[in-house]
Order: sequence, then structure tokens, then C-alpha cells
Amino acid sequence: MITDAALYLATPQDTWVAAAVVAGRPLAFRTLMAAVRAGCRRIYVPAALRGGPLEAAVATSPSARAAVVWLEAGGAPPPGPLLLLPAGALLPSAALVPLVAAPGTAVLAACGDSDAPVAVAGPALTRELWGAVCAGRPLGDALGRALRRDTAAAADGGWYVRVASVRAAADAEARLYGELGSPVDTRLDTLVHRRLSRPVSRLAVHWGITPNQVTLLSLVAGLGAAGCFWHATPGGTLVGLALYVVAVVLDHADGEIARLTLSESPFGARLDVAVDTAVHAMIMVALGVTAQDVAGGGAALAGFVAALGAVAAAGLTQTSTPVGIGVGTFLDALSNRDGFYAMLLAFIAGLAFLPNALPALMWLVAGGCHAFWLSGLVYRLARRVKTARKPK
Repeated sequence: MITDAALYLATPQDTWVAAAVVAGRPLAFRTLMAAVRAGCRRIYVPAALRGGPLEAAVATSPSARAAVVWLEAGGAPPPGPLLLLPAGALLPSAALVPLVAAPGTAVLAACGDSDAPVAVAGPALTRELWGAVCAGRPLGDALGRALRRDTAAAADGGWYVRVASVRAAADAEARLYGELGSPVDTRLDTLVHRRLSRPVSRLAVHWGITPNQVTLLSLVAGLGAAGCFWHATPGGTLVGLALYVVAVVLDHADGEIARLTLSESPFGARLDVAVDTAVHAMIMVALGVTAQDVAGGGAALAGFVAALGAVAAAGLTQTSTPVGIGVGTFLDALSNRDGFYAMLLAFIAGLAFLPNALPALMWLVAGGCHAFWLSGLVYRLARRVKTARKPK
């Protein structure tokens, strides 16, 4: 596996192109972080790119600081193969995975006839080009000629956008925003939440609002929703539903902002889960209080029991790997928000038209919350036992 990469300039204009801000981060910073996330441990960067937005962005990222090696003219080349990355192009880290595993000279297929290919250079080619890379001199056609001469293999790893103009920078940014979804998104997420969260994410990136700040805004909106459901009237529950939608949209936006600005962190992930769990638990308690007001039946206790189930379910989903097949697919799908929306709509309708049914609804919700995490736990334990019994 290739562990060394280097940024290079394809044309003289790439010095300022590399500093162009795309979705809140310099273009070259996005490229070197793609290499870090693809497994490269050292990223050589010519001194021509030092002292500007790129160096400032590197200073804010521990993983980038640990990987970046600033070059000076006359430095010795690395002994092994080298991943060459244009400072004026954008690509996802997934596109680099087949390249860092390439056995010989290779080029990313998506580059096509670009003047700034993403390529793997063997030791001989690295030595040939190293002086220009160190000095920050544009490689121009030299790299293209070398790749044709050495018959570079094409590696199909994903998309690539060459940024050589303001329009191309806008296209690159649009590509990033177009891929903000998550594998766990439901159809409701795709049709509603993501369409509303992307404009929020754009504004947050533009204004420099951090993902964790948006997470806290989601908490405020979610607790506001819980307050509207507490001792609620039918009209109040509609306001609570609207505030819950706002909380969900902000919950989507915080992850989008983190991915866009390359600022994901373990703390941010834990904060997101804690806020999400607190909002759902408080809403269930509030629903139970309202149901108790209008119909009794131990509904307040049911709401508290349901909240405990929500906390347990969150703990299960965060400490266990999703199964993703068979019955496991069904159990994992129960943790999405679509079911929570259905419960809220049923509660609102019940409060308006059939209030005496609310205690039964709350006990049903409480039972469902605990059935989810208990059945999920049993299923995961059964799979572990089955796996442990398989002959090695």
C-alpha cells in the first residue's frame, strides 16, 4: 500500500486555485485530506503553497498536521512509489483507495485527458519529477508524457473535478453538496429533511458556524418541541410537531457541515447522539404527561418508561454494529425517525378526536421502545454465539 503522497502544481495558475475556498475549506486542503483518509501517512506539500489559506487550514486539523511535510527545493525524494495529487482538483477519498493499492504506475480513470491527473508514480518517475514538485514548478505536460511513456494503468475509483475557473469551483462545490446524504437516510429524509438541511448547511459554512453549535441549536428546537407537547392542546401539538421538524433538519445539517468542513470528531458524534436521544426521551415524557391530563390510565408512567426505552435503544445502536441482513435489517430500520413521526401524528389525532385512547397509545409506544432494543440485543447476541461456534 502506498503511504506517501505529494501535491503538485499543474499550471502556474494552480498556486491561487489551490487556495480557492470550496465549501468553507481551501481546495488543496480537501485534496490532501482525501489522501489522509485513503491511508496515506505523509503528504508532501511544496513551499509555494505555504503561508496562505492552506497552511492555516492544516494548522486546525490534527490529522493534517501529523501528515503534512512542507518541502523545500533540493530535498530528497521518498524511496518508494508516490501518489501525485494535483493541488487544483477535487476528488473524494474513495477515489484514491484503488490508487494507493495499485502495484505499479497508475492514473485515476476519471481524470480522462485532464492536464492535472491523479497518478501513482514509481520510484524512477518520482525521482524524475521530484525537483519540479519540491520547487513548486508546474509539471505541465511532463507528467502526462511520463504516464503515456510508462503505460499507466487506469484505476476506476470515483469522480474528479478539475478546478481551473470560478465556474469549475462552483461545480466542485455543487458536487460536494450533492453527496451529503447518509446510507441510513429514509425516503422521508431524502424528500424532506435533506432538501431543507442543505440551505442551512450552506449558510452555516458561509458564516463559520460549527457543527457542534448547530447540534446545540437542534437541542434547543427539540426541547421547545417537548415543551409544546407538555400539558398540550391540539394546537400546541402542531407547533411542537413543527419544532420537531426544525430539530430534525438541524440534526441533519450538523453532520453535513462536519463532512463539508472536514471537521468530524468523536466528541461531535457523541454530542449528536446525546442530543438526539434527549430530545426523543423528553418528547415521550411530555406526551405521557399530556395523555395523563386528558385520560389518566398511568399514561405519565408510560411516557417515562418509553423514554427509558429510547435511551436504551440509543445505547444499543451506538455500541453494536448494525446487522444489515435478514431480520437484522428490519430491527435496524426500526430506529429511524419515520416511526417516531407516525407516533406523533397518531398522538395529535388522538388528542383532537379520541383522547381516551391516548393512555393505550402511550403504553403501546413504551412496549415498542423496549421491544426494539431487547429484540435487537437478543438478535446480536445470538449472531455472536453463532459466529463463535463456527469452526476456524
